[in-house]
Amino acid sequence: MKQSHKSTPTISVVMPVYNCAAFVAEAIESILVQSFADFEFIIVDDGSTDGTPDTIRDYARQDKRIRPFFLEHSYAARATNIGVRHARGQWFARMDADDLSLPHRLETELAWIKSTGVDLCGSQAGLFGKREGVLWFPEDHDAMQRELLFRICLPHPAVIMALSILKEYPYNEFTYTDDYEMWTRLAPRFRMGNVPEVLVHCRVHQNQTVNVHMKQIRSDFKKYRFSYFYTLYPHTPLPDYLALARVSDRQPMSSIAELRRAGQWLVELARHPDPLLREKMVRRWQKTCKCSMALGDECEAVFQKYRGQFDVADENGGYDDL
Repeated sequence: MKQSHKSTPTISVVMPVYNCAAFVAEAIESILVQSFADFEFIIVDDGSTDGTPDTIRDYARQDKRIRPFFLEHSYAARATNIGVRHARGQWFARMDADDLSLPHRLETELAWIKSTGVDLCGSQAGLFGKREGVLWFPEDHDAMQRELLFRICLPHPAVIMALSILKEYPYNEFTYTDDYEMWTRLAPRFRMGNVPEVLVHCRVHQNQTVNVHMKQIRSDFKKYRFSYFYTLYPHTPLPDYLALARVSDRQPMSSIAELRRAGQWLVELARHPDPLLREKMVRRWQKTCKCSMALGDECEAVFQKYRGQFDVADENGGYDDL
């Protein structure tokens, strides 16, 4: 294994871990074989009760770049913040204990963040395990700001940023959606981006936080989406936000007037050069109208009115029907 003994490594990789014995060795290996070797690997065990601590200790004995910390169980955000406090690098890179980084991840992201001048970046992400595929994330900051109204705009285990950002803006330790809360807080202050390449593989399994704490995550998401929306659009009437929130939550509109508001917002958010972002917005409009058809025949007319304002065509050259 390549090892660095510098007291000030270029990158501090921080990985919080809790009861991940089945996957953590693979996650550790995926960092240790990185083509960019000038890093420290801070692994913070959040009070695991399975074999995770033994695996971490075994790897720490083999590679001096690993700096393990063992805590009493709390939250992943607290474990990450503790890792950040002990970090010595110029850059922070996040890793998750059940995911995999491709061997050129750190090298590619560091080069990309320097060449583009963004403050933090992620990448595209592949899925494996119980579900396979590729998760698309916008590359451009403005597109990411728009997409953030509906979902996370960059994958957590692919993130790299200046360590100084996290020193000033640590993770919120009192939320179940610490990544979404973080991005909504940083997006108005820093330039974000995503490398247009898959650099991480995210494992889909039943014990993921998103599955175990789904109710709390949804509640927190709505809270931070509201504050983020009004940071971007501070003088917007509440009915406009509620219409957009229903789109985000995949709920039917309560009235034709609300449906029109949703259409106006989605058309406006689709005014961007990124064709995939525009496609995302038109798909949301289609799904919103489908689930709102109980409003009656006028729903079809409203759908057709705004459908023509989206600059997105399907692969046959036309627009999908309801």
